[in-house]
Amino acid sequence: MQDEESLLKEPEIFKNLSPDQIREILSIARRVSFGAGAIIMKEGDIDDAMYIMMEGTVEVVKSLILGDFDDEQDTANNKVFTRLDASDRAVFGEISLLEAQKRTATIRAVTDCALYEIRKDDFLNLARIVSTRLRKSDEETVKLTTALSIILKEA
Repeated sequence: MQDEESLLKEPEIFKNLSPDQIREILSIARRVSFGAGAIIMKEGDIDDAMYIMMEGTVEVVKSLILGDFDDEQDTANNKVFTRLDASDRAVFGEISLLEAQKRTATIRAVTDCALYEIRKDDFLNLARIVSTRLRKSDEETVKLTTALSIILKEA
């Protein structure tokens, strides 16, 4: 678990999180595997998951024509824009946690890959928990500040 915590701290999106917050993310993340050649995300699809690369290599492919991504790897109609390696700790699909938008690119596994998947419902539940904790903390701070000001007035 400690190894995963330190690896998850590497992506830019998680850099400023505390170890406890990283553990919260890990608690909702599900480790998924894709074989070489598998489509992880397909351009044009609407989905509700983001992914964090842990092992393997993927390529980011965009269709050069309007319409659906061609699974047949038609190089005349699809362009590989970049390859991402596990060492990049790339995060993709994060916008789908906030908005129901079409995927802007296809992500295809070049090698066998292991990723963390975070689903929108799990993310929103975590956000609600954090929000509740913050609200309770704020309420406690107001109570303590009020009590302290009363004590100081009486002194």
